[in-house]
Amino acid sequence: MTCPSTSKIYTLRVPPEINSARVAIGWVNWDIDPEKFSVQT
Repeated sequence: MTCPSTSKIYTLRVPPEINSARVAIGWVNWDIDPEKFSVQT
């Protein structure tokens, strides 16, 4: 995850039973599907 103010990159851990990147992204983001993310321009 990248901090928007400092551009520093952080690694976030997820539970070991999560076995895909898509599920991990959802877990980190309150179960929001990555396809539902809005793009900021």
